Amino acid sequence: MIFPSSFVIWSGILLAAIATFLWRLLGLLLVRKISSEGHLIRWVNSVAYAMVAGVLMLVLVYPTGILSTTSLEDRLLALLFGVLALVITNRLLFSIFFGIITFVVFLKLGPFVNF
Repeated sequence: MIFPSSFVIWSGILLAAIATFLWRLLGLLLVRKISSEGHLIRWVNSVAYAMVAGVLMLVLVYPTGILSTTSLEDRLLALLFGVLALVITNRLLFSIFFGIITFVVFLKLGPFVNF
């Protein structure tokens, strides 16, 4: 049986909404039974950080759009300087801005400096 394209789109949206809200409802029901310092929550937190790090590296190594016109060295050096600023100052917002400014400086000086 062939379904109209609008039916397929709306059923996909409905299934995605059900999947999202099912886990949120489960979280509301179990919030009092799970310790915030327990092993399960620490594992979930670690997996979440690992997923964010994986997406960050995916964007850095295989960028799309305008970011793909820049060199990998510029992107990785900006990340390195941002992480170093975070380690040294322990201020997240400052390190984010420092990494962005470093990236812009590398882009502007790129034709003049060979690494």
